[in-house]
Amino acid sequence: MFLIVIILFIVIPIGISYLIYNLIKKRGINKRYRILSILPILIFGYFIYEAIYPNSDFYKNDFKEVTQIEFPKSGKIIYKTASFPDNFGDYTSSFLVELDNDNIVKLQEKLLKNGFEKKESKMISKELEYIESRTKDKKYVDVYVKDNENDKLYSVGFLKDKKSVIITRVSW
Repeated sequence: MFLIVIILFIVIPIGISYLIYNLIKKRGINKRYRILSILPILIFGYFIYEAIYPNSDFYKNDFKEVTQIEFPKSGKIIYKTASFPDNFGDYTSSFLVELDNDNIVKLQEKLLKNGFEKKESKMISKELEYIESRTKDKKYVDVYVKDNENDKLYSVGFLKDKKSVIITRVSW
């Protein structure tokens, strides 16, 4: 498995770059265009970076999947982390958002309406622990959990400062 990954993400881009470089060199094209030969490496590098460090839109989509509401315009993602997807596309993501009071109330109402249950204890995941380590003294006030029938577990925790919410999505 590891060998396949190395071939796909290292050998192929370097091979394509080498072929482009030789093509430009053999045809006598201006030397300045040889810089184009690193384009395949840069493109593969970008996709690998995006897979390891997802952008904010990824977390906004998770927010919508978990809560069934659009990410509020006034919302701000403070901390975020996600695991790398496995062979089946399953991953865990956790992120802390700050929302205004109106959106907090709207979110709590929507969660209860969508079948979330208020729990005394929170779920446990490496990604959630990372986010909690960043929150310092902020403690949970309420935790809502939903066990989705599609092998997904959702958790939404409201913190004591009345503006911070930790959202966690786990699939397996």
